[in-house]
Amino acid sequence: MQVRNIFALFIYFFLSGSLSAQNIEMNFPAFAGKAYDFIIFQGDKQVKIQHDTIPANGRFTLVVPTQYAPYTGMCRWLITNTAEGGGLDMAVPGYGFSVSCMSSKPNSANISYNGYDAVNELNRLNQEQRVIINRFETITHAISLYESTHPLFSALQKEQRAQVLKYNKFQQDLKKNPNYNARILPIFNLNNGIAPQLSNNREDQARLVNLYITDKLNFDDLFTSGHWTSIIQSWVQLQAQVVGTKASFVKDFNSISRRFTDANRYTDFVGKVTYFLTKYGKDDFVEAITSTVVNSGKITAYEGATMQVYTKALVGSKAPDIVLPDGKVMKSGELATADYRKTLLVFFASDCGHCEELLKTLQVHYQSLQERHIHIVALAADADEEIFKRSKLAFPWEDTFCDFKGMLGVNFRSYAVLGTPTLVLINAKGIIELRTSKLDEVLINSKI
Repeated sequence: MQVRNIFALFIYFFLSGSLSAQNIEMNFPAFAGKAYDFIIFQGDKQVKIQHDTIPANGRFTLVVPTQYAPYTGMCRWLITNTAEGGGLDMAVPGYGFSVSCMSSKPNSANISYNGYDAVNELNRLNQEQRVIINRFETITHAISLYESTHPLFSALQKEQRAQVLKYNKFQQDLKKNPNYNARILPIFNLNNGIAPQLSNNREDQARLVNLYITDKLNFDDLFTSGHWTSIIQSWVQLQAQVVGTKASFVKDFNSISRRFTDANRYTDFVGKVTYFLTKYGKDDFVEAITSTVVNSGKITAYEGATMQVYTKALVGSKAPDIVLPDGKVMKSGELATADYRKTLLVFFASDCGHCEELLKTLQVHYQSLQERHIHIVALAADADEEIFKRSKLAFPWEDTFCDFKGMLGVNFRSYAVLGTPTLVLINAKGIIELRTSKLDEVLINSKI
């Protein structure tokens, strides 16, 4: 038995008499004796809530426990003790349902549903939008083959506009449809790169997706969809690489933040956003949302390296002291001594491609930084001593250190460094003035 396509085998369950739990009645006699797991989605976690064996008569009950009921979202029923595996991906709209199959090879034709058969509806919705999209793409390609003076050009443009209007109506009908299919389909669309409006312009498509996620997406539905992390990553990537401005990101982040009511889900969301912002070199974006995050009242705990960025080494705060591999301490307030007015901490890893580029650029600008009276202290996340030594030999500055503990090193933890490269500019009083991944920002903020 195969795990079916996401649009082919979603199972929706009706409430079976209990207000404290959701019972999903299953009847699969051909699989008697097989062990199974019952799994639901919570953010990026797959929570196994039941493990059992199918009895001889093939009838058994999947139970969503009280702490998750009423559960609305994706779940997974998996056969676990056979070489061929198998099971069903299933969607739960907040109540129970029953499903049965007499065949040893289940498929969409031989599985029957009692009380609420939404499989055909989901297939119909997906097929309806796919026909519109395919026609739009075909016509768009055809338009590109003709000059604007060709007799077919205007007719093709007219048909292209007709498909745009038809797709807009399809999306409006989804909004009016109370069926859970209509809520989950847009999430699947986002994960498949399908925008809520048709456009043949990639930047326009990206803008439309960003707008939908920012203003329309139901993050409670997303949390239980199985696509939590992938769509958050896509949104951050859009913000970092397409939308591109810090001001617009802060505006959109604040819009999403206001829609969260569950503190645990908001904390998870902020953690994911922060991680991916750092991955895409947008440390300044993290700094820009710090006030919103800290003052939201919805953060359950600042645990782990990702969330500690909101409590440690913030711009405007006292910089932590630097602990050297031999145990000696460089006091942050004493780093800028003699001719130095500021200190630039460079957190890097020798096997990091972006770090290699930054370090080469830093060497080019080293004399300029000296003229600006900036003291460079480089801190490596290397695990291999020989690699570190080779890297260090190329640097014109003296202070380069490594404790060979990687990102778990004391300085990386005390400065809440999530990724490399990370640059921290500290003034003579030991106060952090700038935190970024880009040297040009350091140069702009340290003009003579």
